[in-house]
Amino acid sequence: MVNRLAALYVLLCLMPISAFGKLTVFTENLSGFQYYNEHGKFVGPNFDKVHRALSAANIDYELNVLGWSLAYNGVLRDPNACIFSLARLPMREPHFKWVAKLSHFTAYFYALPEKQIQLESILAAKEYKTAVIENNFSHHYLTQHGFKLGAQLLVIENVDRLFHIMKQRKHVLDLIVLNEKQYKTQREIDKTTPELSKVFKFKQEATSLYFACNTKISDDMITKLKAGFEAVN
Repeated sequence: MVNRLAALYVLLCLMPISAFGKLTVFTENLSGFQYYNEHGKFVGPNFDKVHRALSAANIDYELNVLGWSLAYNGVLRDPNACIFSLARLPMREPHFKWVAKLSHFTAYFYALPEKQIQLESILAAKEYKTAVIENNFSHHYLTQHGFKLGAQLLVIENVDRLFHIMKQRKHVLDLIVLNEKQYKTQREIDKTTPELSKVFKFKQEATSLYFACNTKISDDMITKLKAGFEAVN
């Protein structure tokens, strides 16, 4: 089996890039995972895995770093496109071809300490107004669990805007959902970021991050991508 995989990998790498076309890869600037460093270079453990895998598979690609909602909608429109880092949720399952798991993250409901909010379940959060990033895992996950836009959810276009609201208009919301690494990094970068309390942890199955592609992408490209990730892992 190993020999067959090795032979397939070598064969795919020898095939010309033109056989597949240039791949469009969408992502976001996500602290701790893939992000611009202080020198303006795009780095991070998840980006490193993706770059090494695509290079190993001899795939020519164009990287588009956008706000999450723009990146998410972009990959759904482009049949020769992929995206990372995408949380694998049941409602997303049929809308993508899932190529490789990149990492795991821990996510929480956070609240301002002075609000003294305590939660025993996700459903208990329906008593409050929660801000989520548009098309982020939390937006889809909470919608799937019956949270209604306007009643319980405030959808924000990006994380910078979310933190601005927390600082300037904290009265309009009670909770926000963030991954732990993202929040810690934000606090390190911007000392004015509000200090928040963890009030509830999301279950692990909601928080695995993947490299995934448009469902119309060719099977040959998927095979080539999987061979690349196998090679670097």
